[in-house]
Amino acid sequence: MLPLLLSACAAGVTSPSDSDGDGVADVDDRCPATVAAISVDGYGCADSDSDGVIDAVDQCPNTPPENMVDQYGCLDSDNDGIKNGEDQCPRTERGERVMRNGCSARQAVGLESVFFAHGGAEITTEVQERLAGIAELMRHSPNFRIALQGHSDNSGTSDFNYRLSRIRANAVKAALLELGVASSRIDVQAYGDTMPIAENTSPEGRARNRRVALRVIRALP
Repeated sequence: MLPLLLSACAAGVTSPSDSDGDGVADVDDRCPATVAAISVDGYGCADSDSDGVIDAVDQCPNTPPENMVDQYGCLDSDNDGIKNGEDQCPRTERGERVMRNGCSARQAVGLESVFFAHGGAEITTEVQERLAGIAELMRHSPNFRIALQGHSDNSGTSDFNYRLSRIRANAVKAALLELGVASSRIDVQAYGDTMPIAENTSPEGRARNRRVALRVIRALP
């Protein structure tokens, strides 16, 4: 009699429903329409290209492995031709021409200035290394030019400060020329002490004003 009862109980037990056959019961399956024969995680979701974004969300489902993707699984979020991992301006507007770092002329105006000692125009080793990076960027961004905007503090006369600011800008230009940037791609501008970015009432403020600002500009096609 007992074997018959056990048999009847066993017949009444049903397996949890698994509509997409991925091994995860429908009640626990967060991706209930997974394609058959694809490996899934514990929640029933697949990540076919192993980029960390599940297929249900992935708008770029065939991303090569070991690449940085956005929340939609795409390599180039703003479609400017520069991969996310190398793009320093990841939200460039559609259609803008960009440099190798993913920034357009409009976005690239904030390149860090080069600073100088009081009364000097010497290019230090540290500055030379930074300029080497800018030269490399320009070599790979042939449609762009750069403006070198020389500035000074207010320590001397207006005429002296103007001439010193131009000497500084030309010193930066000479360094870029040695690094292979064509002269036709460099504009030199001098402003003397007329455009301070800090108060000239302290040594720290004057040090910030003794600079050459680097501004990227786009050449006409």
